[in-house]
Amino acid sequence: MAFAVLVGLGVYFLSVGLDEADKVASVIGAFVGLAGLGLALHGMLSAPAQAVGDVHNEISGTVHGDSIQARDIHGGITFGGPDPS
Repeated sequence: MAFAVLVGLGVYFLSVGLDEADKVASVIGAFVGLAGLGLALHGMLSAPAQAVGDVHNEISGTVHGDSIQARDIHGGITFGGPDPS
């Protein structure tokens, strides 16, 4: 579909001449830019707001080695190397 539109516009632009093609392309570009701006604003305004909660991360005591803090870890995730044999 997009290829057919591009071919059609190319044929049209060749038939009307460079000056008229420039004018038409400018108008099409303006409308495409406005449509993109409208879609971006719609996406930004319709996205659900993300709640910001109180987060307090604390590591206390003596820590030897790496320390990893994370939230909502699911699945078969492991940290560190294999246990020594």
